[in-house]
Amino acid sequence: MGTVYLKVFATTALCQVPIETLISLFTIKYCNSSVRIMLVKDSNSSGENSFLVNVSIFECEFIEYSEMSEIASGCELPNLEESDSNCIAGLCATLRGIIKKVLIENPEHYCRDLLGFKESCLLACSEASVWTRFCEIDIISMLRTIVQDSILPVALVRFEHHMTQPMRVHNIYKYTMSKKIAGNVVTQNRADLPEHTFAEGMILSLADIIVFVCIHMLFNFIDKKQVHELIPLTLKWYNNLLTKEHILRSLNVFCIEELTSRNVICNYSLPVVENQSLYKSDPKRYKPRNRIYTRQEDIDSSLDKVKSIELKVMLDKPFVDEEDFDWDSVPQDATPVKDLPSNRLQRKFQQLESLCKPILKLAKTGDTIVDFCSGGGHLGILLAYLLPKCNLILLENKAESMNRAKTRVARLSLRNVKFYQSNLDYFKGHFDIGTCLHACGVATDLVLQQCIDKNAAFVCCPCCYGSVQDCHRIVYPRSRVLTEVLDKRSYLVLGHAADQTHDVENVKTKQGYECMTIIDTDRKMQAAEHGYQVYLNKLTPDSCSPKNHLLIGLPTVMKSS
Repeated sequence: MGTVYLKVFATTALCQVPIETLISLFTIKYCNSSVRIMLVKDSNSSGENSFLVNVSIFECEFIEYSEMSEIASGCELPNLEESDSNCIAGLCATLRGIIKKVLIENPEHYCRDLLGFKESCLLACSEASVWTRFCEIDIISMLRTIVQDSILPVALVRFEHHMTQPMRVHNIYKYTMSKKIAGNVVTQNRADLPEHTFAEGMILSLADIIVFVCIHMLFNFIDKKQVHELIPLTLKWYNNLLTKEHILRSLNVFCIEELTSRNVICNYSLPVVENQSLYKSDPKRYKPRNRIYTRQEDIDSSLDKVKSIELKVMLDKPFVDEEDFDWDSVPQDATPVKDLPSNRLQRKFQQLESLCKPILKLAKTGDTIVDFCSGGGHLGILLAYLLPKCNLILLENKAESMNRAKTRVARLSLRNVKFYQSNLDYFKGHFDIGTCLHACGVATDLVLQQCIDKNAAFVCCPCCYGSVQDCHRIVYPRSRVLTEVLDKRSYLVLGHAADQTHDVENVKTKQGYECMTIIDTDRKMQAAEHGYQVYLNKLTPDSCSPKNHLLIGLPTVMKSS
């Protein structure tokens, strides 16, 4: 059934735990999961809020961090170890993994509904989905730092606004036709859809579980009776969940004090929060502002700012000399032959070859190499075959892509590959070389930052320059030099223009490559500020991809052999 590792702050039956652990235990109880539970003692040095849980109702074991398995210790908690070579990390992915373990034993189990329509509930990573980010980060953060305050938390109000939006119906036509058959006149306008019953649709899903636990614990800080008029839809949803059999059965996980006995009157108020949907696909949420970034006068202005400092924007001498790559000696399962159509295959081979050559030059016996954003494992599996004395880690947040990679690794009988299904941010294990092929937007910078933090070499091919955006770990520009001359908007202008690398006949292509080189020079300079020698090269040949830059970085203080 697998082993779930959860952080705790004490080793007693009534145990102080972080909110992620509380949510995980509640989900396990809700599903009647028989997953093995390992409670890992932590000092809570960050001083985050903790919550009292009755762990005596579970079969569990207390351990120290040093006692965790090798693969589980390589990523943040909570995580789910499926085998000694396969681990799932991140709250949403871990909870989905626990549910799927239950369904393996009993495909008709009631917890299948938690996975939602086409089992896609909270499937997208938090970087790509506003909804996943809300459930995995925003509402969780509300519980980490909450203080006694008369202003309600922003995340709570955002959820209230969310509940005012029309419910998401995945097959609107089927829904509207059924209403017409019943004699009701409706249209396919989203305004005609019913109000939310549950957080994500017509059935109780994993999103409801996460939000319910957070709001249930929030009522340990605020009196729900005193906020009824401020968040009526949230309370209606909350009280509805309290009528559900499996929710009621799982409430004994909590150990909380009812605020109603305190008789403290507080005049709660709402923070200023824009009334918008938490569904990324909702057209009302986003305004098409991106066009302004590609106006020629904006691009010219940004380029002039860069030229004003006489920045050397150019490619470096090749890190690897041209040499033949023997594809004939590589078995088909270590190549993309079976996965791609013939019209894409040659370019994919060229891309893989361009990244493999510098890694083969850098790698030493016993090195650990991480293929970040590995997808179906084309690059990582090829490296695992070519470097049998190195350890390869494939890190990917999409379960479907990872399953394809596992199948190919099994057919090749490779014993030097481990799998982490998680966001790259959750990985914290040791490695010597990090690589990624066409990591989109900010993902490239997250990979580079991971490598810098671990003093690891990197070989990265960026992509989607127009998608760069600040996140919890990354701000732009990256280097001190460009930070002094470019504001945020001017930098994003260059990023959008960098994606205009169409074909040699297009008038925008030359400018697009110039902007692309500025963005990657910024990355190069940021790594150099941390003691790296960096080469900005190109894939060979140029035509194998319009996003054909290659960043190769070597830490000045190299690890010993």
